[in-house]
Amino acid sequence: VNMTELNLIDNGIGPEGAIALVEALGKMVNMAVLVLGENAIGPEGAVALAWALGHMVDMTELYLGENGIGPKGAGALAGALVNMVKMTELCLGDNNIGPEGAGALAGALGNMVNMTKLDLDGNAIGLEGAGALAGALDKMVYMTDLGLGGNFIGPKGASALARALGNMVDMT
Repeated sequence: VNMTELNLIDNGIGPEGAIALVEALGKMVNMAVLVLGENAIGPEGAVALAWALGHMVDMTELYLGENGIGPKGAGALAGALVNMVKMTELCLGDNNIGPEGAGALAGALGNMVNMTKLDLDGNAIGLEGAGALAGALDKMVYMTDLGLGGNFIGPKGASALARALGNMVDMT
């Protein structure tokens, strides 16, 4: 299947819809942009989608914000994201991934050195999550837009991120 972009934002597909899409999405190996935000897919939907995403190694933009994937969903997605080295934009904001989910994602994000936009707003990652992400962010020197609002990182979390932010030469 030659589809390169699919936008299903805000359609209320839920976990059942995400699971239903998995087989078709798994055949779309040329997918560059996938937008499934605001669909309440939950952890179950994210786990299912991870399998399909694992086939889309050339993906450059993925939008899964406001889906309630939690730490379990973030962990599942991390396994697929680790091979997406061409990723430039990733939106996982408002998913309540917590420190555990941030830790799971950190390893995958470290491979995405061409990332320009990362949205992890509203995920309650805390100090622990900020510390885990700092190492990955340190490699993202082309970042222009980083969203970490509403994560309760505190002063120690800010300190953990400070060095990485200093390396982002293109930050606007």
